[in-house]
Amino acid sequence: MSSSPALGMHRRRRIPLLTALIATGALIAAPLILASPAAAAASEITLADTEVSVGDTIAVDFATDRPSAKNWVAIYPESKPEPCDACGMAWAYAPGASGSVQLPTNDRAGNPLPAGSYRVEYLYNDGYTRVSAPAAFTIDGEPAGEDPYEGPDVDPTKPIDLSVVQLNVWGKTTDAAMLEEIGADLIFVEEAQRAASAVAKDLGFDHHSTGGSAGVISRYPIVDAGVVTVPGTQGGWMKAIVQVGDTQIAAYGGHLEYRYYATYLPRGYAGDVLAPGFPAEWRGWDKLNAPVADVPQILAANEASSRPAAAAALIADMAEERAAGRLTMMGADMNEPSVLDWTESTAHLYDHNGVVAPWQTTSILRDGGLVDAYRAMYPDPVTHPGFTWPAATPNVDVSQLAWAPEADERDRIDYVFFAPDDRLSLTGTRIVGPVGDVVRGTKAPPVSDEEIFTPLTLWTSDHKGLQADFVVCGEACQAAQEPGELVVGSPSITGTAKVGETVVAAPGEWTTGTAFTFQWLSDGQPIDGATSATLSIPSTLAGHALSVRVDGALDGYAPASATSAAVTVAGEEPVVPEPTVTLGATTVVAGGTLDVSGTGFAAGAELRLELHSTPVVLGTATASAAGEFSTTVRIPASVSAGAHTLVVVTPDGTPLRVALTVTATQGANADDLAQTGGELLVPAVWIALSALALGGLLLTRRRMRQQ
Repeated sequence: MSSSPALGMHRRRRIPLLTALIATGALIAAPLILASPAAAAASEITLADTEVSVGDTIAVDFATDRPSAKNWVAIYPESKPEPCDACGMAWAYAPGASGSVQLPTNDRAGNPLPAGSYRVEYLYNDGYTRVSAPAAFTIDGEPAGEDPYEGPDVDPTKPIDLSVVQLNVWGKTTDAAMLEEIGADLIFVEEAQRAASAVAKDLGFDHHSTGGSAGVISRYPIVDAGVVTVPGTQGGWMKAIVQVGDTQIAAYGGHLEYRYYATYLPRGYAGDVLAPGFPAEWRGWDKLNAPVADVPQILAANEASSRPAAAAALIADMAEERAAGRLTMMGADMNEPSVLDWTESTAHLYDHNGVVAPWQTTSILRDGGLVDAYRAMYPDPVTHPGFTWPAATPNVDVSQLAWAPEADERDRIDYVFFAPDDRLSLTGTRIVGPVGDVVRGTKAPPVSDEEIFTPLTLWTSDHKGLQADFVVCGEACQAAQEPGELVVGSPSITGTAKVGETVVAAPGEWTTGTAFTFQWLSDGQPIDGATSATLSIPSTLAGHALSVRVDGALDGYAPASATSAAVTVAGEEPVVPEPTVTLGATTVVAGGTLDVSGTGFAAGAELRLELHSTPVVLGTATASAAGEFSTTVRIPASVSAGAHTLVVVTPDGTPLRVALTVTATQGANADDLAQTGGELLVPAVWIALSALALGGLLLTRRRMRQQ
């Protein structure tokens, strides 16, 4: 059997082996230890000054053993701990192994950075990997010779109009004249880069931008600014605190991730969905083998864009601003449709291919209490689709506008959202831009007659914009708007309250400038149509209580009303007919009778009947309740023949006269005949008697001859 080596032999063999390992380790470690100080020194940046004033330039010296033509240095705010896209400020390439770079302390748009803490990052080859540790510095003071922007003079006690415009400017410097024509006060721009500062300068407005995609331009002063940097945004939400009168508005401009454009999937196109776990053909922008109708899968691709996360971060930041007493609103190109647009009513329109999609980003904004300004005014996505992309931009070939040339890719992806507040009122919205759209690679007319305002200035974006008009009424305005109390007068009715008469409402003494309306009342109830200051009293109001209610109104005062005392309406006085007398005959023989009647006398009136000219009382009569009488009188035989007058005398002595002719009586005496012209009667009688005697004589003579 074998045996083990002696213990001494093991120890002797271990010593040379351990020595060899130590020596080898020393040989390997020595160059690294010696090289450490040199490596640290080989990649570093140093600043000529660690404290500078606003608007100054800072000198950056760099050295590295990892040179690249596209190594670069950039200024970052100390609040952003890691280098990131679009959250840096001024930058410059730092090529070669060493050198010096002059960096202006500006943002990407060229505006001086405000006082605060910053650092310079030294980054590798157009990326965000650090070449060396950053170098910190501070900015103190305000830029020399630059006055703060003051904005327009406003009266905080009055409502202030605020027109808000959201527009993707497509990387171009949009003509400021176009925004003036639209009438914008607060402008959210995307794909702006240097356009934000350039347009603001041309307009004479204030602005906030880091030189990246999004920016905020304001007619009113921006008193504070920042960036809400989250995934899913291109450079973060640009947050500007805008002072409008005595009210501050936290205004957020954003441009969300354009890739992961999941709205293309139901239309049969890839939307450049890059995350792992999705079909490879969804990468890029090519046409798919078939439309995707799996809603959970579509929403999963959309979630991977981080746009919903950006919306959640916005809601959280807005909540803090509202807690601080500010209004909040946002304008953004969100590169995502609305949950309010892809509904059952549109499932088979615009190549939705039956898909009803609760898009997450707008759902989060809605559930977070924000209001979609366009849908608040126009809730029906069929009658008012509100398409903003792609626009039929004039003077631009359609090949530059359509990304899915065989699909109907129209969508509403540009928005203005706001948080409801009693200091902020939405008064109207409209689409601004070209009237037409792009459908299946062709410019096409709109599908509805919704309002689209097209400026005369040439349109230079592939998007349409959105304009939302608001009225801001802050604390001072609301206090001024609280109604005062009117001095209320005591109304009265002037004129005679009688059927057929016109009466007038007198309001009494009210606060100067008060406007009045009127309502006439019968027994306290409104009279239909009786609403003017005057009233012609109809017979139906006879005996009723008439009054008038006066309502007063004056801007700045609570309306008030007062009612006059009631008056009783008198009825019409009966029309008393003129008394009339009627004779049974107009000629009567002296000594004969005459029928006399009359009407229109006072009821029960005692009447006296006389014959004139020398008054002779013929008798009396009493009028009936109807004012009538009828009687027979005798004409005295002694009354001379000729023209006379019958007179009826009323109780108050008023005479009523009727002409009457009296003729002589038969067998009147000589005196009477003489009075009536009887002197012609005697000769006539003698002639008649003579003729009679002559006739008798002739008759007797004839008879004698016959015998």
